[in-house]
Amino acid sequence: MAQLFIRLCGALIALRALTNFGKLFQGDNAVLVVFGQILRGGAAMLPALLIGAFMLATGIALLRGARIALPLITIYAVYVAINLVTWTATNPEEFQRVGGMVSSATDADALRRDGAWAFVGYCVVALGTTAVPAWLLWRQRIHAT
Repeated sequence: MAQLFIRLCGALIALRALTNFGKLFQGDNAVLVVFGQILRGGAAMLPALLIGAFMLATGIALLRGARIALPLITIYAVYVAINLVTWTATNPEEFQRVGGMVSSATDADALRRDGAWAFVGYCVVALGTTAVPAWLLWRQRIHAT
């Protein structure tokens, strides 16, 4: 069951990498968050390419069960956690915008609340698909020795 979950996460990460590569064709409309900073347009291109390539390599390693999968997913899980924390700390005003994407509320406080809950859900998925496979692989390695 753990192997299936790890491979599923690998497929999801590899597919998510494609969205980063897609930013290369978005020109001025490209948006990428790196260590909490929102990069737009040309500033997002190189980081999108590098992060996308790393994500693709990580996803493929997870899918193949490669030995390098554990260090890659561990690095990626740490990056995701840092990115989530720094985005929250540096962009608290974004919760209202996120709330507008997931809610029909019009009150600013309700939008911020709904945005915060949506972000919590996003964090659960983001950390669940990175930190959990890292932990499972680490456990497997410990029990195999």
